[in-house]
Amino acid sequence: MSKKWYYVLAILFVACSWVGNVWYYEANQLGRTVFLEHHVETREGGGSVFDLYYVDDKRADKTLSSIRIEGYPEQIVTPYPQYAEYQRQCLGKMMVNLNKPAPGKEGAGEQRKEPVLVREITALYSDGTSEQVDIGEIYVWPGVYDQEDQDPISGTSGGSSSDNSGYESAVVSRPLQLTAFSSKLLDIAEDGDLRVFVDISRQIPGTSYRSQPSEAHIELRGEPINEIQLPFQMNKGDSIRISHQFDMSLEKSMQVYQLILRTTFLEDGRRFWYGDTMIPYHPSPTDREMTEFVRESRRKP
Repeated sequence: MSKKWYYVLAILFVACSWVGNVWYYEANQLGRTVFLEHHVETREGGGSVFDLYYVDDKRADKTLSSIRIEGYPEQIVTPYPQYAEYQRQCLGKMMVNLNKPAPGKEGAGEQRKEPVLVREITALYSDGTSEQVDIGEIYVWPGVYDQEDQDPISGTSGGSSSDNSGYESAVVSRPLQLTAFSSKLLDIAEDGDLRVFVDISRQIPGTSYRSQPSEAHIELRGEPINEIQLPFQMNKGDSIRISHQFDMSLEKSMQVYQLILRTTFLEDGRRFWYGDTMIPYHPSPTDREMTEFVRESRRKP
């Protein structure tokens, strides 16, 4: 074979390699901002926040700069565009506080008993454009404005771990009946992706209650939440510990969850008291999971 053909073959090889590299690069680019699927409960104001997660290409010409949720003109949005970096993409998040005036202040209406359901937000981009995007479901509960000194439920300790587990403990100062556990998103526990346990401890006469230290690995103690026989009588000094552990299936590992588990108590058969436990799941994908997320997102319209 003449040198001429060697040169031709070399040029063809380089050209094919270049085309292959370009194809591979383009095949692993999103080409747009993609939001993760969210299942979130939050509250208006009062320091309550939630995170909206999204993915942008590192070399994108247009990236997400902020978001807006209709009906909350006083919302505070704090961007973290490089919350986690990967080979070709960045996992970003927007930390959102939905401020709203308290009842009695200008602009405040009658307090609701049910949450507002948000399915779409306005995405604002670096080039000045915007669009409506689907982000899943966000339940916005009314804020808690009245804090009474006589509340018989006092939080004592809490903790969380990097394995998506956590717990919160509280003690009661007067006799109460535990009557219900509720959340708009509690179905995830029935599907097996979340385990929630409840441990109720009796106060030993002659001793005082001491809060438990936080734990590096959260131990699930007590009984599964769906096996607690309600109503359950609690006496003065009794404590309740709610612990949780997410075991997300592969198809849900890139979804975002934040439950507000409400515990309802009844005093003297006439007065209700409530305790809220935050149960969050924030995805932390590997490089392989991010690559698969990009490829799956490219297949969607």
